[in-house]
Amino acid sequence: MTDSQRPSLLQRRLKQVWIHGFVLGLVIVLSALLIWFLLKGEPPTADSEKVAETSPPQAQPSPSPPTVPPPAMASAETAPALQQQLEQVLAGIREANQKKDLSQLLSHYSPNFPQLTQRAQSISKTWKAYNYPKMDFDIKGVRLLAPDTATAQATWNVEAQNISTTKFQTISKSYLIKFVKESNQWRIVSLDKAE
Repeated sequence: MTDSQRPSLLQRRLKQVWIHGFVLGLVIVLSALLIWFLLKGEPPTADSEKVAETSPPQAQPSPSPPTVPPPAMASAETAPALQQQLEQVLAGIREANQKKDLSQLLSHYSPNFPQLTQRAQSISKTWKAYNYPKMDFDIKGVRLLAPDTATAQATWNVEAQNISTTKFQTISKSYLIKFVKESNQWRIVSLDKAE
């Protein structure tokens, strides 16, 4: 080989390596996006709200309060059915908290929930310190704001047991919750402490 052929051969090989690396990187990114999309689209379970309610020391995010729905949206016929559907979300959260099942809990939150990752980390940390043998909730003020948006006020009464001291603590917290219907499932999109 001559000296003029060596750089071009080296350049071609470098170009091939770069192209292969680019294609491999693109495949990895697309695979990660596909996995994220598939996990995001799974139907939620009714346990995600419970985690928010069970952590004794942490504060909850407070998005803006929900607006009052037009009278036509809040029909008397749909109110009991809607309340039952929203209660299923909270019951799922209760179950996930008692089982300490983070994926089940997060399935009840919308991916658009503010600071969802930080919330999940905080919940996991709280679960290491507390057990929740008793969790009850009362839901009232259910309102349909739009076909896929609803609000309600939920009061949680939780008995938390410190794992290291085995002491019990009773906690009662009220929240204004905004729900959205995603993939035909109600999920929590915002959570504000009720005054």
